[in-house]
Amino acid sequence: MATIRDVAKRANVSVATVSRYLNGAQLRKDNRARIAEAIDELRYQPNLIGRAFATAHSYTVGILINSATNPFAGSLMGLIERELERLGYAAVFVEYQGDADFLRETDVPLVLVDNPLVGPSADSIVVDNCEAVRKAVGAMLDAGHRRVGLVAMLPHTHVGAERARGWRLAFEERGLCADEGLVRACDNVKDAAALATDELLGAGATAVFACNYYLELGALKSMLRRSLRPGIDVGFAGFDEIDFADIFDPVPTCVIQPIVAIASLAASLLVGRIGRGFAPDGIHCLACEVRITDSILGGLPA
Repeated sequence: MATIRDVAKRANVSVATVSRYLNGAQLRKDNRARIAEAIDELRYQPNLIGRAFATAHSYTVGILINSATNPFAGSLMGLIERELERLGYAAVFVEYQGDADFLRETDVPLVLVDNPLVGPSADSIVVDNCEAVRKAVGAMLDAGHRRVGLVAMLPHTHVGAERARGWRLAFEERGLCADEGLVRACDNVKDAAALATDELLGAGATAVFACNYYLELGALKSMLRRSLRPGIDVGFAGFDEIDFADIFDPVPTCVIQPIVAIASLAASLLVGRIGRGFAPDGIHCLACEVRITDSILGGLPA
């Protein structure tokens, strides 16, 4: 089993430098890169118990997750855990179903993902929700759709509000009227989204944008139940890539979140806060990839 001395020798740095790296201290970029490469090559696993006794720190990070069944959240937590391990920390996961506002009262370093929380000890990581939806819905409008329905998240969260704002901006930028009658906000539940999509299609929507993974599943359920082929009989796009998207032809247009970058940034920000104490809070925004396919052309005259 590799030791910290092995890592130091492979990276051509001192043991003290490797220790500082594992504790989240600031290092020169080239040193950090060599140490990270050495850790990966040697598959080094820090001795967390020994470090805890030596430093009186547990080197354990708590991760709160609103729903462990959410595919995106589950994948993200796995990546964060792996990144924390690389940095010398263990992760403990706790699922909760409550309001995250209680975190405002805490006095420990915090990093939040998705919904920002401004506080004296909090960093928040978000993606460009509004911009990504604006691009996807804009592509639907540019293709010729004028009645693009929105299966929206409930608007009380940052994510829900920003994605709905992106839908509206796509219309506004083209001098078009956004018909609020083509917005259906619902819980993140497949059946609720299917009902919302039923209503949108009944109201004359020729295309549908669904605002997250579960809402996409519900929208597709509604279409298939009506024998409508997404991308052929009705335009379709969504936020988040569906696991089985390749069974559709065309593959659905979607927004792809930078999950690896989110995980890496979350782990590094938190370890940095632990190592250096509190820092000014900030909101860090990452760009999404918008993958446009022929699915936006469904429902248009031939």
